[in-house]
Amino acid sequence: MACLNSSNGSGEDALYGDQPRDERLAQVEIALLSIIFITAGILNLGVLLVLWKRRKQLSRMRVFVFHLCVADLVVTFFQVCPQLLWDVTDRFVGPDVLCRLVKYLQVVGMFASTYMIVAMTIDRYQAICKPMVTFQRRRARCNGPVCAAWCVSLVGSLPQIFIFSRVEVAPGVYDCWAQFIKPWGLRTYVTWTTLVIFVLPILTVTVCQVRICRTVNLNFHMKTHHNGEVLPNGLLSLMCEAQPDLNESIQEEATMVSSMYISLKSLSDCR
Repeated sequence: MACLNSSNGSGEDALYGDQPRDERLAQVEIALLSIIFITAGILNLGVLLVLWKRRKQLSRMRVFVFHLCVADLVVTFFQVCPQLLWDVTDRFVGPDVLCRLVKYLQVVGMFASTYMIVAMTIDRYQAICKPMVTFQRRRARCNGPVCAAWCVSLVGSLPQIFIFSRVEVAPGVYDCWAQFIKPWGLRTYVTWTTLVIFVLPILTVTVCQVRICRTVNLNFHMKTHHNGEVLPNGLLSLMCEAQPDLNESIQEEATMVSSMYISLKSLSDCR
């Protein structure tokens, strides 16, 4: 993401940007990024292939998984891959338009992967805690949370186009760097990125998961203490309806956690 290279255009910063890199560290980064790129590409393409073969049975949860895999592939091919090539060449190779486009797509992938997890979590919260509300739209192929996640990703990444550009970091040496307004530009950028990519999503996921756990615990408690008794029809319907969604939520938890790890790792590896 985007706490990448930053420059204010001064001669001192330009000379600093042209200092030789640690080749041993660069080789480690290249090896690590290569492993992430190959692994993430193969696994996500494999999941997409499985979902495509089962497209006639595409449930609501599988729609989320499909878009989550697409978001992870955006991270893989437009963030990990450019970063890998960048580490190989040491400098960004390409025109100014390509520089801005790469930086934009890098953050689109970060936003999409993160907010698709948020959308999945909110959907699981509604399905488990309020099953009667979502019963009629469980098998929808297109839903609002998915569209909202992509819209937030595409719009929230627009500042990258104006922040990053191809600049001269040393006489005759060009790179894709960020230029911030002093003295508050960089601080505002980092604060905004931290809030929208990490703080808000983590808070949302945490609140939803806590409420899901409380509902599941209450469900288990009622089933234990009312074993053999006749429950009210409304309560019985609620408990039965929540059970399939609970099973799906547990099955998809590994996918959500692994996707969040890839997003965090990609952010830490960016220039």
